[in-house]
Amino acid sequence: MRDILASIYRLTEQPDSVPLLGLLNEAFADSSDYRASLIGAVEGEELYLCYLDSLCSTEKLEFLLGDESGGDLSFRLSRYSGAGLMEGEFQRCEIAVCSGAAVLCKQSSSAGLILPLAENQQRGIGSPVTENVLQGPMNAFIESLDVNTALIRQQIHSSKLKMWETVIGTASHTRVALYYYADAIDPELLSDLQDRIAEIRIESIQDSAQFLRILMSRKRFHLFPLAISTERPDRVSMDLLKGKAIIMIDGSPFALSIPSVYTDFWHSPEDKYVNPFVTNFLLTLRFLAMFINLFLPALYVALTSINVDVNRLEISLAAAASREGVPYPVFVETLLMLIMIDFITEAGLRLPKTVSSTVTMVGGVVLGQAIIQANIVSNLLIIVVAATAITNFIVIDYQMGLVQRILKYFIVAGASIAGLLGIVFCFACLIIYLSCIETFGTPYLTSLWPKKNKVT
Repeated sequence: MRDILASIYRLTEQPDSVPLLGLLNEAFADSSDYRASLIGAVEGEELYLCYLDSLCSTEKLEFLLGDESGGDLSFRLSRYSGAGLMEGEFQRCEIAVCSGAAVLCKQSSSAGLILPLAENQQRGIGSPVTENVLQGPMNAFIESLDVNTALIRQQIHSSKLKMWETVIGTASHTRVALYYYADAIDPELLSDLQDRIAEIRIESIQDSAQFLRILMSRKRFHLFPLAISTERPDRVSMDLLKGKAIIMIDGSPFALSIPSVYTDFWHSPEDKYVNPFVTNFLLTLRFLAMFINLFLPALYVALTSINVDVNRLEISLAAAASREGVPYPVFVETLLMLIMIDFITEAGLRLPKTVSSTVTMVGGVVLGQAIIQANIVSNLLIIVVAATAITNFIVIDYQMGLVQRILKYFIVAGASIAGLLGIVFCFACLIIYLSCIETFGTPYLTSLWPKKNKVT
């Protein structure tokens, strides 16, 4: 309390300057939740508290609960239970009020005292929503950067876990944090990331995915994701010990793991918790599912329309029998069914959870049966498309799953033009493209797993 009173006495009017109270009242003139409350007088001059009641904590404003028409000011200020005081001019005070702080100022003073009285509106810590946890910690990041920092530090109890923070956005003033493990991070990577973040000039930022696009804006367009987005603290702690950097922004529950190479998108945190033989088996299943998802529809097109002589006679006859009465070419019916499956997948994602499973199941079964009975597509194609849809959901990372859904259309187009040769050509182009990608100085097809022993 003595610190508050001493600081209030130091607030004086600067020559040729507009009073802070008038500037704040003008800046928040059309804000119905803005308050400029008269709480008393100091040395014969009125003392005001300026704040947004939608952001300030009512419990931390206990000294305003008394009778404003009377009462001793020193007594009410003694009930303040804040943590620290800061003095600032108009611009600093304006940002502070927008962030939930309160400004204590005299009627004619050009500066004010910033009291940290913010009450952040946030949800409690729960389980991950976008990542199913089969084994391991069940907590997930939330929209508070301070809480997320605590979750990371609860995983790594070491002073070598460092945090670098800055503020980005001329309107949002969003806090951005960069985490790294001192003994594992590459100094060049750390310096490059800090320079890139410091150079960002933007009005507002709301999510980590938006921040990644801005961070990579000077690079050419990449179809494949260049950073893993996760809401699991255990995965973040593993990546930190492997020498990666983690970026989080205040207001987003997702952390960016940088750099992320192609193989990282196929590993799950549960791989660390199970038997190594089981891990290798699951990885084999995932990569097998990747090849089935990318190339099975293209193989169907190639083997039933162009390279028919490659099949055994029995298979060719069975495929021809299944397409009896189908009026469309193989490429058209395959394209039609792939688009229809993507429609059903998107509908299941966008609909409310209470009806999404019912709609997708009924839509898939009824629509598939009706299409077969109408002789629009063949029975064999239904099996191929169903297997393709199932294997797409085995992908660990959602962003990589979206990329595969796009790539299979290009491979099907290549198969319709040149058959098996077109599939091989598309596969070669894909490998060459992946070989040319770099994610923050690291080749995209390089595995970072051997660096796990770097931290001792």
